[in-house]
Amino acid sequence: MKPRPDATPAPELTFLTQDEVRQLFAVITGTRDRALFPLAYHHSLRASEMLLLQRQDIHARQGRIYIPRVKGSISKTYPLQLEDLRRLRASLQVREDDSPALFISNSGMPLEQRSYWDLMQTYGKRAGIAKAKRRFHALRHAIAVHLLDAGADVAFVQDRLGHANIQNAVVYMRYTTVTRDAQTRQLFASHRVV
Repeated sequence: MKPRPDATPAPELTFLTQDEVRQLFAVITGTRDRALFPLAYHHSLRASEMLLLQRQDIHARQGRIYIPRVKGSISKTYPLQLEDLRRLRASLQVREDDSPALFISNSGMPLEQRSYWDLMQTYGKRAGIAKAKRRFHALRHAIAVHLLDAGADVAFVQDRLGHANIQNAVVYMRYTTVTRDAQTRQLFASHRVV
């Protein structure tokens, strides 16, 4: 459906659909990248935040991860998905270095911001994702929209993205109709609405 010509335009956000995320994950090779991409998606991580992740940020026994945020966002500890924890452990087990960085290059150096762009280009092309969507940041936007589609409220999305201001999360509501449609049907079915 197209908005009316006089409607307020939605801000331009590039995000991957659920199918595109599945396609992307299906073509990823290597234990590091199999851990890296789902973690970035599930925790809505910017490339600049990926650079800050340290081995010590993983609290395996508690199944939690400390996420350092940038751009005025709130850093905090979040629960890890069991599959993400399994992938992270597998990634760390094959390493023979003592670097504190969670993700390193083949030469043993922490990945640079450009590396995340390059990885997204490589895997995005392999997955058949449009060139305009082959941006690492598209994963951050994708999880916000997908959580809303799954029924999460805006406050949950705000927390998950680390936003200090809920208005930064509200913008994603423009890209989902699933939640709004379900809420509308539920509210208008109430005996309190005439």
